[in-house]
Amino acid sequence: MRKSLILTLVLIFSLSFAEIALCEKEEEDFVDIQSLDPAIRLDIRYATKDNFTGQVVYPCARCLLRKDVAEKLILVHRRLKEYGYGLKIYDCYRPVSVQKKFWEILPDERYVANPAKGSRHNRGSAVDVGLTDGKGKDLPMPTEYDDFSEKSHRGYAQVPEERRQNSLFLEEAMKREGFIPFPTEWWHFDFPGWENYPISDRPLCQDRM
Repeated sequence: MRKSLILTLVLIFSLSFAEIALCEKEEEDFVDIQSLDPAIRLDIRYATKDNFTGQVVYPCARCLLRKDVAEKLILVHRRLKEYGYGLKIYDCYRPVSVQKKFWEILPDERYVANPAKGSRHNRGSAVDVGLTDGKGKDLPMPTEYDDFSEKSHRGYAQVPEERRQNSLFLEEAMKREGFIPFPTEWWHFDFPGWENYPISDRPLCQDRM
């Protein structure tokens, strides 16, 4: 009886340590994009009131991604620079607690993922980006960021030619490194295999406090 109890306790502790190790590995797998390229431009709208919620929902303007996702995004940015362009980043990893707030405001899966399923952003495997010229000036795109209407859909017909070409140029640059365009948002791209990453509620700025 005593031996059985000891074995049970050993198993419980082993599982606990395994869970801790997994959590630590998950934390280590996140990378701040500016640690790879400090010059990459951020415009993290959810750290301001300039977003569809009208509220500040992030405590800092930061782009965290899974390591392999971040490395691929940097390749996109560097390739664009060769052509005199650059990336502008609107959003990267998003804690699932924030996802729940978004869902309360806009429960429409064309634009906001149901937190019960988890967003690709909650996994650190999706990015929202725009296109800039070589000086960092925004280039005109089909709509403003977070314009949740048909005008933001890829393939929407009534887009001025310059805006359409800019969107297509950005899309091709992202696809060249494996990113998958999201159909209803010209700014949103998923990393292949996103479903293999765990959903996370890691605080966005915990190591900056």
